[in-house]
Amino acid sequence: MWSRLGDWEGDTIYGQDAHLVTLVDRKSRLTLITKHAEVVAESMIKLLKRVSSVCTVTLDNGGELAAHEKEAKAMNADIYFAKSYASYQRGTNENTNDIIRRTWPKKMALSHLTEDNARTMEMLINT
Repeated sequence: MWSRLGDWEGDTIYGQDAHLVTLVDRKSRLTLITKHAEVVAESMIKLLKRVSSVCTVTLDNGGELAAHEKEAKAMNADIYFAKSYASYQRGTNENTNDIIRRTWPKKMALSHLTEDNARTMEMLINT
């Protein structure tokens, strides 16, 4: 089990016409969600500035996360990538994304969601 706060897992959730960025702390399970995912690295930096502890961030191998050097420098954190087709290496984030998908299914258009909707989902998951 993870013994320290600040080890994060990150991913994107795709809808028909927009996507969300999600981050989950492995120990506390604190979940951060944003709809502002045009530039994924910048969205992750903004999300992680809301918390006090960032040691590592583990991401999937998607091309949308290619600007990870910018994120690592801004957060002073180590960035790791899960192996292809090894979602179990980011299991906490995958399980959280499944919870989100129960409300916002894959084929749903996400463009109508607001940042307030994302914060409400955060609150529901984190309480």
